[in-house]
Amino acid sequence: MSIKLLVVVATILFHISAVHGGRKEALVGGWKPITNLTDPVVVGIGQFAVDEHNNQAMTKLKFQKITKGESQVVVGINYRLTITAKDGDSPHHYLAEVLNKPQQKDRNLISFREL
Repeated sequence: MSIKLLVVVATILFHISAVHGGRKEALVGGWKPITNLTDPVVVGIGQFAVDEHNNQAMTKLKFQKITKGESQVVVGINYRLTITAKDGDSPHHYLAEVLNKPQQKDRNLISFREL
């Protein structure tokens, strides 16, 4: 009986090892850093976040740049971005979260707050 159990455990461990192959990449659903903050897609998401916030809050922020970002693969891609935007002449920092579903050409501002 214990040899059968050992064979079953060894087989399961072998399959887990084969599936993961020793990779150290982020799991689906986990947040991972965005390394290229000037990528046009990422900048477009940041601009969308500021524009959508302006529409919802009746403000006139002007997008400047993204200073930090993370993405998460879900039904689409969640973006968590630290954005610099000007309120008049004064720059402020904001944390925005946007759900982007490129296959449906759909974007939703999940949250937007000043840091």
